[in-house]
Amino acid sequence: MGDGKVRWAVVGVGDIVRKRVAPAILRQPDSTLYACVTHHAEEKRAEITALAPRKVYSDLDATLDDPHVDAVYVATPVFLHAPQTIAALRAGKDVVVEKPMALDAAEAAEMCRAAEQTGRRLAVAYYRRFWSRFRWVKQMLDRGDLGQVVLVRLVLHSWYCPDPDAPGAWRLRAELSGGGVVSDVGSHRLDLLAWWFGLPRELTAHVVTLTHSYPVEDSATVLMALTHGAQVTGSFHWNSKTWTDEIHIAGTEAKVTLHPCDGEDVVVTVGRKTERRKMPKPENGHFPLIDDFARAIVEDRSPQFTGPDGLKATRIIDAIYQSSRQRCWLPVCPAK
Repeated sequence: MGDGKVRWAVVGVGDIVRKRVAPAILRQPDSTLYACVTHHAEEKRAEITALAPRKVYSDLDATLDDPHVDAVYVATPVFLHAPQTIAALRAGKDVVVEKPMALDAAEAAEMCRAAEQTGRRLAVAYYRRFWSRFRWVKQMLDRGDLGQVVLVRLVLHSWYCPDPDAPGAWRLRAELSGGGVVSDVGSHRLDLLAWWFGLPRELTAHVVTLTHSYPVEDSATVLMALTHGAQVTGSFHWNSKTWTDEIHIAGTEAKVTLHPCDGEDVVVTVGRKTERRKMPKPENGHFPLIDDFARAIVEDRSPQFTGPDGLKATRIIDAIYQSSRQRCWLPVCPAK
């Protein structure tokens, strides 16, 4: 590290880097934005100038050869996550990779193996794990405040139909993105599910394109059984302008509702008594993730959440797509 600071290289200069990742690095006291890596430096000149990195690279190999790079944030289309992450790990860099972790669980597992073999840190950008509202739900579940959990409902409806030539439209090509609404935005909710409860025991899913003309799915419904028997329903849609984003967990003694998921209110109901708590999200949702990872490097420890944690959501996604193709229930977490 230079001057005691973690020197970051960000790979990709899209909206997520410009609006969240780079500002988080610039704000984090143990970090410095050392390099931006993009094949479109001329096109992205204004964005890069605003971020003011010390270096601009058009080639990842040259970036990884630079001994001044300590950590790499991979923010490219999903099909590049595995090869770029593995290359960075093998070059001796610590890596945070955007979600979903990879095109499939096999790729994600190879990324985890590379981190283990090289002794480098690997984390996936499931940043909601650091937010107070989701941590508070985790604490309630761990304490048993809800009693026996009997139902979890995940609902996300929005409208996504970009121009095919627009930035980010690679999400509409499965070979680049891994899938549609399930892979792109469902992955965040499935990660929370895996964090709170572990992998589901089994699931069945129906994944289709109902409204739009693009080849990836715009609709998915999923029914899951958790290892202790609770039922989970998931509804992910890119074809409804009646936006909603909700997580609802019901137990024998109480229930908790996050609606909207990323809002400020957490509603807890015990019997017929309802309590509403204010739990604002961070000003920059990525900051706690970047902060923990940078501090992990400075303090020579593991980040709070690692590659194997991020792999779980990808395992669920794989099972969803496979179940829909085969029209059957599939195991996700085999019985021991």
